[in-house]
Amino acid sequence: MSPFSTRHLLAPLAALVCLVPARAQVEPFPATGTEAARIDTAIVLWAQRTRTAAAVAKARSEVILGPSAFSEALGEPLDARTRPRTSALFDEVARELKAITDPLKKQLARPRPYDADPQVSPAIEREASFSYPSGHATRGLAFAMILAELAPGHRESILEAGRQVGVNRVVGGVHYPSDIEAGQRLGAEWARVWLSKPTNQARLAELRAAEWPR
Repeated sequence: MSPFSTRHLLAPLAALVCLVPARAQVEPFPATGTEAARIDTAIVLWAQRTRTAAAVAKARSEVILGPSAFSEALGEPLDARTRPRTSALFDEVARELKAITDPLKKQLARPRPYDADPQVSPAIEREASFSYPSGHATRGLAFAMILAELAPGHRESILEAGRQVGVNRVVGGVHYPSDIEAGQRLGAEWARVWLSKPTNQARLAELRAAEWPR
């Protein structure tokens, strides 16, 4: 496991009001020079000092985030070969979420930790996009909430894996903890709305019959 958990170290944001990709959706990220910003950076630097080779390898494996991130939680491989229709749903969800998070990042324009502080040395690939909110954290939790409906027997381990996707981005040095919390709130609210639609529940029922027999 990575050296820290979002449940203990990330301050909560206000609940999202809607899913329109607008600046008003999320609280402002901690302003430069504030105590909250200093804590954000301190956690990134602490993760940098304490990360293990295994934690870095896990973060690197999730740079391109897909179903395989949940294989360990399921206790079996999950990819386009083993469950192609589930993998296709992940791709669809990823596209929809990126259409929300990419504009938000541009609007809010928070520099990545390594662009803001020369002490930060990322262990994974640097990205040219802005930092807030974390797209990986958004997709990770949304994926997990949907997957948990398909494999309810593994619900808790799936949700933990989804949360850990965001934590691993801090371990890798490419996001602040507050980026992760914002992304997780966004992903959870998006998934809640998605799961509330009867048409999507019908899709999941078909998917269970095809690829997730009990």
